[in-house]
Amino acid sequence: MYEILLMRHAKSDWHSHVADIERPLNKRGSGDAERMGQYLKQSNISPDRAVTSVARRAQDTANLVLESLPMVRDEMTIDRELYLAGLQTLLEAIQLYAKEDGCLMLVAHNPGMDEIVHYLSDTDPGYTDNGKLMTTCAVAHFQLDSLDALKRPGKARLLSIIRPKEIAR
Repeated sequence: MYEILLMRHAKSDWHSHVADIERPLNKRGSGDAERMGQYLKQSNISPDRAVTSVARRAQDTANLVLESLPMVRDEMTIDRELYLAGLQTLLEAIQLYAKEDGCLMLVAHNPGMDEIVHYLSDTDPGYTDNGKLMTTCAVAHFQLDSLDALKRPGKARLLSIIRPKEIAR
């Protein structure tokens, strides 16, 4: 059995005058990431391993979430391939990093996160009122019987999608 947490990075600061890959989180994004970490802890959802995009906003999101969880931060891997990755690259990352009876968290970007959630889901993942799937800092929690579930769409059990606005403050 495999558990996969697919997380879109938290809200970033579009007003900072830096390259896209260097964009930091804004105040809301930092708060959302901290709240998501607390929510995952209270829900007993914790990765054994985290893999994040090289983008600063993804790394900062992962670090803030992991502060609340028992996972050792040394278990976080930064993977350049996850920066703005599409469906195929994200599937390959799961193949590479997931381990049986473990929980892997990938922190990356849209539209790739929307694509992989649609691809994996055995049910309709549901959208927000304004038509979004993986909002900033959202986590999609999946369970797979085997990594063969990655080969065909709709073969992973979607346990939940958690969005920051849905978590009580």
